[in-house]
This record gives sequence, C-alpha cells and structure tokens, in this order.
Amino acid sequence: MKYPPEMSGSFLLGQIPEFVKDQLGFYRGILPKYGDICAYRVFRKRHYYVQNPDYIQQIMTSAKWVRTQISRKMLGSFLGESVFSQEGALHLGQRRLMQPAFHRERLAHYAEIMVAQTANMLSTWQDGEQRDMVDEMMRLTLEIVSQALFGTSTSREAAEIGEALLIIQRGIEEDYRRYLLLPAWLPVIRFGKANRAVQVLQQTTQQIVAARRAAKREQNDLLDLLLSAQDEDGSRLSDDQVCGQVLALLFAGHETTANTLAWLWYLLAKHPQVLAKLRAEVNKVCGDRLPSMADAPHLKYAEMVFKETLRLHPAAWYAERTPLEDTQLGEYAVPKGAPVSICVYALHSDPRYFEQPDQFIPERFAPENIEKIHRYAYLPFGLGAHQCIGNQFALIEGQLILATMAARVDLSLPEGYVPKPRAFITYGIENGLPMRVGVRQPTLA
Repeated sequence: MKYPPEMSGSFLLGQIPEFVKDQLGFYRGILPKYGDICAYRVFRKRHYYVQNPDYIQQIMTSAKWVRTQISRKMLGSFLGESVFSQEGALHLGQRRLMQPAFHRERLAHYAEIMVAQTANMLSTWQDGEQRDMVDEMMRLTLEIVSQALFGTSTSREAAEIGEALLIIQRGIEEDYRRYLLLPAWLPVIRFGKANRAVQVLQQTTQQIVAARRAAKREQNDLLDLLLSAQDEDGSRLSDDQVCGQVLALLFAGHETTANTLAWLWYLLAKHPQVLAKLRAEVNKVCGDRLPSMADAPHLKYAEMVFKETLRLHPAAWYAERTPLEDTQLGEYAVPKGAPVSICVYALHSDPRYFEQPDQFIPERFAPENIEKIHRYAYLPFGLGAHQCIGNQFALIEGQLILATMAARVDLSLPEGYVPKPRAFITYGIENGLPMRVGVRQPTLA
C-alpha cells in the first residue's frame, strides 16, 4: 500500500509546535506544501489532511466515512441526541423529521422575524455611538433563532440557553485540545462553570419541551414542528431528541451567522465601493421600506456579498472524518479509523480554485461566473449527509439583515483596528469589532 507523504517533525511532539504557533497558517500554509493529501502527527498518532475537492466529495458523501469519535463526543456531551452527535440511520431519521421546519413556506415566516428583529435592534442605536458588532450580531441572531424556535424573542429560557451555549463552546475548545492527547474511550467530564452550563442546558430545554407538550394551544413555531414531526413509518422524535434538536438549532443558528455578519461589516468598511453597489441595489429593490422574503430573489448582489464573506471567513471552517474501513483516496491508502482533517478555510483560499483568493470580490458569485468555481471547492455549509440543514435559513437571514442595515446605518472602523481571527469550533473575531454608528435614515416599524 502507498500511504500519503508525512511531514517531518519532532520525534516526541510531531507537528504540535507548528499547530500551536499558528493554527490557520498550519492548515493553509504548511500542510498544502505536501500535496493534496498528507500525514502529520500529534505526538505519535498519525492524522491525515486533505485539500482536494474531489477527495473531499468522496469523504463527505460516503456512508463509509463518519465524523470522528472525539468530535461526536464533545458535541454529544451537551447537545445530547441531536443531528450533531448521531451517525447513520439514526442521524438520517432525525434529519428527515426536521426537514419540514425548513421548507420554503416556513422560511417566509422566519424572514418576517429576521427583518423585524433587525429593525428593533437598529431602533436602539444612536448616531455617533460605538458598538461592538460581534456582540450586536450575537444578540441579534440569538433573538431571531429564539423567536423562530419558541415563538417569542424575550424568552428568559432562550437567554439562559444562549449564555450557557457560549460558556460550553469555550469549554469544548479546552476539552478538545486535551482529549486529542488522551484515549478516545475516556468519558467527557466538565467542571465548574462549564459543568453548571451543561446542567442549565439540559434542565431548561427539558422544562420547555415538557411545558409545550402539556399546553393545549399551538404556537406555530419550530418547537411545535419538532414535537409534531412524524416520519413515514409513524416514528416521532422522543423528548430527549427534541431537546437535542432545540440545542443544536440554537447552537448552529446564531453563532455561525453572527460571526459571518461581523466579518461582513468589517469587509464592507474596508471596501466602500462594494458597499455603494450594495446600497444602490437595496434602494432599487426596496426604496425606503424594509425588505421582505419577496425581495430576496432580487437582492442578488446582497447574496453575492454574503457568499463571498462565507468564502473568505467560513464560520464552519474545519471538519473531521474517519473511514469505517481501509480506504483509497486517489493513489493513497488511508487506514480504518484514521482521523482525517478538512480545512474549508484553506480550501476557500486555494488559488487553484479561486483567482485572487485573498481579495474580497463578490462578483465571483455572479450568475455568469458561478460555473467557474469548482463544485466541491466552495463548502461553507458542508456537504453530504451532514450538510447544514439550515443553509437556506442562513442565506436568507444574511441577505435580509444586510439589506436592512446597509440602507439605514454607516459603520466605520477605529483608526488602526486590525481583527484577530479566532478559529476553533467556529471562525470568528477574537478581539471584538468596535464600529462607530452613523444613522442614515430612521428604521421603519
């Protein structure tokens, strides 16, 4: 058998020093020098890295490849029985039950929530003040997904869950580094603040589900859809599974989009010509009124801007898979159970697939240019069975928030500000994004 080329490194540590020094640079700058597939070591354990769209398609669309045990363990330790922590038939069954919640007729209802919540946020902003766009976008997207889930944007439970999710994400980041070095059979044990956050998540979601089960009236929200979902064979989600899906939707539905929007405002502040073109489109499509779902097909440039932001700064920037049997990728063999890394951030920056990859060029996603992009080189929402179930929700949300805000506020950066990327579970901005607010026109109710 021919195995992928392996990086040279420390006999004891492997590639840990390079990884710790610059994680993003390790995936984007160092590993690709060894080809489309290579091996590296964490201590004595061999990992593999793939940066070839055709190999990635093979990995992400085959039932013979699953997420690594450590990633499922980390997420399952607080999300429970959700689409994030299941594989195979159980995962597909849960996903099938959830799919009606994201049909187009439901998206129209969610679109109303997206625009209304954005308008509510803008109504509290004052001309000349400074706002941290990371914090603001986190609050906004949590309000949107909370109202979509629970039918109210002021839910005390949703606020508690949101705070707990942020604590848990930080805990997972610490856990992941530790468990990379430990045997996979060890249980996940959390202490202190992270442990209390797990308890809040479990208890609060159980109370919400139990209360809704006992209620006599429907609220026409995502939670109602999850509780009433029924598969062709008559199966339904258990209460534990509903709790897991609620947490999964909250977890995936606010931080990823919030991080993308924060990067988007940074990019627009640095590229005024793009912002001017965007505003011209919004003015032509919407005039002085707030946008709606009916406007989304006509906000083409807004969609391009959002997609280009997802290319440069993909919130879901990294994935791991492992083969269930010895597998061949091109000319190389990958042994059963080996961890394989895929860096979407590096793939999106590969000059073989994107001309001027470091440049912010929304026009690359224009209809006449989209076919030039390799089908499997642009993966902001993943691929295959684990592709983000809410990808259309996220795209509509990005378009409508962008259109609502761009027409109504100017956002400028402090002199000398440089964002510090933060890449672990999601890809965001470590040092916040302070921006000065300039009110362009009143927000309409």
